[in-house]
Amino acid sequence: MNSTFSNQQINIIALPSVEAVNFQPLHVKYKRVVLLRSIMVALFILVLGASGYYLPLSEDNAHLRIYKEMVLCTSIVFAVLLVILNRAGVRKKGYAVREHDIIFKSGLLNQKETTIPFNRVQHVEIYEGALLRIFGLCRIEFFTAGGSFGDLKIPGLLIAEANKIKAYVIEQVLPQKKEEAEINKQDPLNTAK
Repeated sequence: MNSTFSNQQINIIALPSVEAVNFQPLHVKYKRVVLLRSIMVALFILVLGASGYYLPLSEDNAHLRIYKEMVLCTSIVFAVLLVILNRAGVRKKGYAVREHDIIFKSGLLNQKETTIPFNRVQHVEIYEGALLRIFGLCRIEFFTAGGSFGDLKIPGLLIAEANKIKAYVIEQVLPQKKEEAEINKQDPLNTAK
């Protein structure tokens, strides 16, 4: 077996163009979930920022009073920004289920797009947290080999919609897994995944 290693550079211009993906937005109720979560965190930040006023310290010190006011003002600004950015970030999230993969995009400041091919999916879970359940929503998680946490999590889906996606993905994965098993039976030394 005398093969020569080759690693030719690919001309980027010659690559086929990828069709534009039409992302589905998350359910409109998910904005309320994010708003409630953000408000809870913002209230916690405000309580921490205002905690300096409850310390039994002498108010005679002008520097201490200025410091307390600065901490409170900073916590107010941070809490308001947190609520605004989290709320605006929901509009940037979306997903697309395609023939061979699923894509999820997110991020307001740092944008991220994750694609998982169906042949890499090990299992799929649907998670309903308390706040999501109140609004009839859930989060679907896709796990690939080697990860203990979900490799792709899509929040803010209706439960019926998440179940449809889960069924479709499992339907796509099973024939591929059977095909891989048949190949491995025929050639046990085959380690290609």
